[in-house]
This record gives sequence, C-alpha cells and structure tokens, in this order.
Amino acid sequence: MTTVNDFYSQLLDYYRSNDLIKKYLIPFFVVIPLSFYLYIDHTFWLRWFKQPDDSEVLTSWQWYSPIEVIENRELIPLSITKSDNRTISDDTLESAVEYAKSFNSLALLISRNESLELEYYKEGYNRNTIIDSQSMHKGILGIATVIALDKNLIPSIDTRVSDYIPEWKGDKRQEITIGNLLYMTSGLKQIEYNKSPFSLGQRLFFGENIFSLVEDIGYAFEPGSSFDFNHINSQALHSVLTKSSGRRYSEFLRENLWKPLSGSFAQVRLDRKGGDARVFCCIQTKAMDWIRIGSMLANNGKLDGVQVISEKWINIMLRGSNTNPNFAMHIWRGSPFSGGRLLSKPSGRIIPVSSPYLKEDVFFIEGRGGQRLYFIPSERLSIYRSGEINFAWDDAYFINLILNGVDNE
Repeated sequence: MTTVNDFYSQLLDYYRSNDLIKKYLIPFFVVIPLSFYLYIDHTFWLRWFKQPDDSEVLTSWQWYSPIEVIENRELIPLSITKSDNRTISDDTLESAVEYAKSFNSLALLISRNESLELEYYKEGYNRNTIIDSQSMHKGILGIATVIALDKNLIPSIDTRVSDYIPEWKGDKRQEITIGNLLYMTSGLKQIEYNKSPFSLGQRLFFGENIFSLVEDIGYAFEPGSSFDFNHINSQALHSVLTKSSGRRYSEFLRENLWKPLSGSFAQVRLDRKGGDARVFCCIQTKAMDWIRIGSMLANNGKLDGVQVISEKWINIMLRGSNTNPNFAMHIWRGSPFSGGRLLSKPSGRIIPVSSPYLKEDVFFIEGRGGQRLYFIPSERLSIYRSGEINFAWDDAYFINLILNGVDNE
C-alpha cells in the first residue's frame, strides 16, 4: 500500500528527472504569483525601493506620492533684530553656528521676543528650502490636538478614543483616552520595525492603508500605567482629530495653525489618494515656518498679536505626565534632570542627557537624529535646528551654550 509520504517522494523524484516540468512549473508557481503580488501591492514597493537614504532624506521628498498641501504662499519672515539690538552675544551666536556646522546642519534659526537674532543656512540652502521633519511632525500633531481641545471640538483629554475609533470597543483598548495617546501611555503594542519590507513597521511608513494598522493593533499593558513612546499613539490621533473636527488633517492645520501664524508652506504624505495623512512622521515645511511655531509657543500661544492657543491650554499642554515628567503632550520637557530621558518604561530604553538645563522651562519638539524645535517661555526664546541625522547631537550642551549668552538687562 502506497503511503502519502511515498506518493510525495515519487512526485519529487519525477520532478527532479523531468526537465520540462522544471522549466515551466517554476515560472508558473513562483514567478507568476510573485509578479501578481508585486502588481497588487505596487504602490508600497515603489515607495519602498525609492526611499532615500539618511544622507538625502531631509531634502529629498519628491519621491513620495501622493502628498497633500497644507499651505503654499509667499514666505513672510519674522522681523530681524538689528545687530546693535541683539539680546544674545555675538560670540554665543558664532559658537552656536560652529556647533551646528560640526553636525552638518542645514539650518539654524534663533528668535527672541518674536524677532530673529540668527538665521543660518548651509551653503546651497536658504529660506525657501523645503525640509522634512522626521518625527517633529508629532509635535505639530500634539499642538493641533490641543487646539481641538481648546475649541471644544474634543470634550476633554479623558474622552475615550473608541468614540472616534469604534473598532477598539469590546476589549481593553476601549479604556484608552485622548490623554493616554497624547502622553504615550495608551498601552498599545509596538509595531515591529526593521529594514525588511515584510515588517509591519515598513507598512506603517509606506503602506496604502495605514488605518488598518491602527484598528488592528493590540494592547500590551493597562492604559495609563506606563510610558511607551509609540508611533501608533500618534497615528491614532489622526482619527480623533479628523472625526472630531469634520475636516481633513491638512485643512485643520491650514485653518488653525498655518493661517493664524502666517505660515508659508507645508505638506503631508497620504497613504493613498484621498486617504489618511501620515502624522507620526515627515511633514515637509520651511525653517521659517518652524521658528514661527516656536515663537508662538514661547509667547504663551500668541504670535503677532494673534492668540493661536489659549494660555490655559498652553499650560496644560506643557505639563509632564505622572509616568514620565519629561514628556508633555507630544512635546519633550528638559526638566526635571535625572541624567536620562525615558523613551520606554517596558523596554527600559533611556536617552542619556549630559547635564541639567540652565532654565527649568526648556521644551522641545524632537525629530530623528537631531531635528529640533526648542522653546523657552521664560526667555521668549525659540531655536530651530535641522541637519544631518546624528544621534550624538547634545541638546543640553547646545541650549546651555545659548542661554549663557542671553542678556537679560
């Protein structure tokens, strides 16, 4: 009696001895299905293969489509402080530029009292250079969500996210609040990220249905119990913001941030035509737009006489959480000092901090490898830096260098 194993053994022997089957079955069962798979998922693969490396990622953005423009109008710079009226010493400004140059920075802007004291660009770059933000986009998302709270479009930070993402009802995720997302304490699982195109992390960056990752994500721990920096928290806020406002993400930013701030240009990546914006990363804008945002934050939510965010909500937005006093609502806090900045309690990941900041109210929006927007309300000081991705960039050293040169008389 022939067993199943005998049958497969005979079939394998027949395959090995038959050149015609080898010639035609391999294309039929391997090449043709693979080609079909690549065809139906061609957008992902085009993006994945076209993505620039780290040396080009900040200024090479044309490779990605579709994008959605937030604003595109003539740039209006902040006023420029005359050299005789600067409140930061020339030596300090020169040292700041030298440090920035040592990290191959593209742009460094410093404003105080809503006026530029320094505007530096690497040779070949200028005010109109469009620069990718990396994860600094999270800071803009946090600001936008706070604006929605300020306008009562979202009832409170205790509102449950499942009111906007009903797919989360029926399990532990239904307990997650808006505040949990803003403070990175949702308890949602991390999406594995590696360089393989078959990882979910690559789908998060390049796939055509980003919401499917949000609705299907599981949970790892009790909401509100632990800090865990997670891209999915940010992407889930996209659903909260768009559904609560009834506006597309780009429209909300245009009406509530770029127009009030007289911003010039910004655009976001969409997962597909007419689809969702990727809000955890990679908004493209200009250095002057960033310094306008920073000046507004350093001046209690106001710029050029326009109150963009109420002082009440600015104060709420900048409070640290119980699970991580160095993290506010998608914005990092320089204080309190502990020698390290917690990135994830479950994994134990901590970013070293070289020294205490000279001011207790140093805040910053962070992007990968040294992309930064700092603001210090007590000094009405804002600093934007963009440049080569390098994780050795020392926030405390750089900010203290500048603070040491501030004239308060």
